[in-house]
Amino acid sequence: MEEIDNNWYETWFDTEFYHDLYSHRDEEEARIFISTMIMFLEIHPGQRVMDMACGKGRHSRVLESHGLEVVGFDLSNHSIEEAKIYESETMAFDFHDMRKSFTKFGKFDVIFNLFTSFGYFSDPEDDQKTIRNVHKALVTEGFFVQDYLNAASVIDSLPQNGSKETETSNFSWKKHVADGFILKDITVENGGDQHHFQEKVKVYSLEELVKLHEEAGLKVQDVFGSYELDPYSEKESPRIIIISKKV
Repeated sequence: MEEIDNNWYETWFDTEFYHDLYSHRDEEEARIFISTMIMFLEIHPGQRVMDMACGKGRHSRVLESHGLEVVGFDLSNHSIEEAKIYESETMAFDFHDMRKSFTKFGKFDVIFNLFTSFGYFSDPEDDQKTIRNVHKALVTEGFFVQDYLNAASVIDSLPQNGSKETETSNFSWKKHVADGFILKDITVENGGDQHHFQEKVKVYSLEELVKLHEEAGLKVQDVFGSYELDPYSEKESPRIIIISKKV
């Protein structure tokens, strides 16, 4: 059986290679999706929102631009250092592990967990802890928006190989399924050196994610299959977007 690096996120997310590989992430897409969510949920200026696993804060900055008070946290020190450049009176960032209670940041009207920033951990209890932490940090009637990869739409096409060349590095990868996770084994060639990393994301069905929300005390309100809020289709939708509420 293939050995899986259980703590891959502690190293990979904190490297420049990670940000170089995903430099194509669309700022405009983030802006449109956040704006759509704000209108859909009727979020008002002055409300408090959290960007859980915020990375460098690209979604946080869009949220603040709508007049919201934003707190973002992430497990990557490097990402938080970058995000802190944009801190203001209404936006703050901190280093934090989502498995640990984040009520120290106060209560929130909406908590966002975007771009499959979840499902990294080998122990299922860690994912359950995270959703329970979300419930504790929400105000009553507060919303949780979770955006997750729809594995069912891609799993039949795996294994899959890919490559990318940037100004500083050459990347190649193989994406495949093992032990209930989608794995992406990444090789980086940089300055004559070769580096190896791995991404690992749990294969969650819509039903399994809904169950996590409900077991934590959240009531699912809506499910969508794309950033344009199209209806969810198991085999065709690129995303699973769940909106639940603390009641």
